Amino acid sequence: MRKKYKIIDLFAGAGGLALGLEKAGFKTEATVEINKWAVKTLKTNRPNWNIIEGDIQNISQEGISKYLKDDKEIDLLSGGYPCQSFSYAGNRQGMTDIRGTLFYDFAKILEELKPKMFFAENVKGLVSHDGGKTLKTMIKVFEEAGYVVQYKVLNSVDYSVAQKRQRIIIIGTREDIREQIGEEFEFPKPHNKKLVLKDILQDVPPSPCAVYNDKKKAVLKYVKAGGCWRDLPDEVARDYMKSTYFMGGGRTGIARRLSWEEAGLTVLCTPAQKQTERCHPDELRPFSVRENARIQSFPDEWVFEGSMAEQYKQIGNAVPVILAKEVGLAIKKYLDRLENRVKKYNLGFISDEDLYNHVKETIEKYSFKMNLKKFNSNLIDPIKLTFDAKVYGKNIEEVINAEIVRQLDKSNSNVLGYFQQNFFKYIIHKETQKSKWIVPDEGFDIENEEDKIYVEMKNKHNTMNSKSSSATYIMMQDRLLQDDNAICMLVEVIAKNSQNIEWSVSINKKKMSNKRIRRVSIDKFYEIVTGEKEAFKQLVEVLPIVIDDVLADIKQMGIENSVFNELKEVDENILKSLYLLSFQKYEGFNNLSMQNIGEN
Repeated sequence: MRKKYKIIDLFAGAGGLALGLEKAGFKTEATVEINKWAVKTLKTNRPNWNIIEGDIQNISQEGISKYLKDDKEIDLLSGGYPCQSFSYAGNRQGMTDIRGTLFYDFAKILEELKPKMFFAENVKGLVSHDGGKTLKTMIKVFEEAGYVVQYKVLNSVDYSVAQKRQRIIIIGTREDIREQIGEEFEFPKPHNKKLVLKDILQDVPPSPCAVYNDKKKAVLKYVKAGGCWRDLPDEVARDYMKSTYFMGGGRTGIARRLSWEEAGLTVLCTPAQKQTERCHPDELRPFSVRENARIQSFPDEWVFEGSMAEQYKQIGNAVPVILAKEVGLAIKKYLDRLENRVKKYNLGFISDEDLYNHVKETIEKYSFKMNLKKFNSNLIDPIKLTFDAKVYGKNIEEVINAEIVRQLDKSNSNVLGYFQQNFFKYIIHKETQKSKWIVPDEGFDIENEEDKIYVEMKNKHNTMNSKSSSATYIMMQDRLLQDDNAICMLVEVIAKNSQNIEWSVSINKKKMSNKRIRRVSIDKFYEIVTGEKEAFKQLVEVLPIVIDDVLADIKQMGIENSVFNELKEVDENILKSLYLLSFQKYEGFNNLSMQNIGEN
């Protein structure tokens, strides 16, 4: 089960951002809010949250840590601080320039907590505010605090929110975390389906609703769904718009009626302003409190406290819950990569990092490619393949695929030898905290010069014939002649028994043995190296988990198989191509005729 990452949400408002992050799987450690009605909304809906009511300027000066229940690391700091101008002090932009702004307090708390990441949200206009200087200063402050910063303007309508609301999302990753993960944060990808108002405004619970005055109603009755002031009779438009009538045709917010067939516009704090009207598609009224909450993707059970005007304000100021959830899921996915890299395999004789990396290196050595030249380098016997296909009731493609897998498997046997031999160089001696084992370029498979142990390793007990056994034993005898303290071992991964015995061989029909030449099963060798009786068993138990972790992290490659395409270049009949490859110089094969196996 994945851990629940801890967040602190500043400028919490009615809780849209914190609720979205909760839905993404985060645990809210604290929220900070100054508005008493928004605080009441938070307490009504989430009484278990640590809701800090107060001025963030005071809280940042005192230190937010005094308000927290424990001193455990915070994973994410979130919040939507207001966009304010800065007073620049010379050319250097930094904390000095932002004093007196609420962004300063966000940055100060960020420096205090040093969370793994932060998630800041703001209006799209921040990108161009003060010629881009405001955003540039913010990024500079974040970087000075030790964070790698990325930002992007996201539109809520792209993330299953029935609202065209563009916001800048600023994501910061602490430098050490970014280095450990090794990849940039990826913003959530837009969804294919775009919701419209008719998708979300069915069976909305009753709630307070602002009322248009009679004059506004008289005007809006002329406007069709999806229309604006351009639908008005000219004299009505002139009277209603006054001087703005002469300012050009781009002011479509005036006398605007929304359509069921489109997403809503940005939900505002005051629903009846002339310059930004959002009239109901069918009725002569703005959207109700609960309709606006639906457009902001709040669940119906989320209660808003205060007067009707206060409720509209809380909803309008909120981050759409689903947008916050989508960004939260992307952050969680990113932090999970860190968790994947910091494994807890709990083998006392090798670090989690070394075990993970060694398994990763082994998997990356696997063969995934097969072409016709490589396939035929083993001198494929088409007659055997014909028998195999006929006898086992397979078509020729299935038989060739089986042969490809067999060849790849054979080449991968050496990879497993690499895994076994190189594993021991990562085993740390408890006293020296260093490894004693090396894999030399030549000579023995594994050596421990400090303890004078020299190892030849075999995968199976039956892979050595008498000749190779004799050669290996003589090599070990030579080592003993050079060093009276040396011990040589034949280590078998798959042995007949769990054993550490004298190795006896016959050389020139004479039985040879020496107490310092040992035949050792892999479990006993792990015990010798680690000092732990069940070390090999412990590795076997955790190995499938490590492999799964590695495969989840790396981009898995499928088998790149060009054999069939290349065979068809020889002849469309694949079986015929195989025979031609093997027997093309034989008499009569220039006029070979045969039917593909599996064809009628």
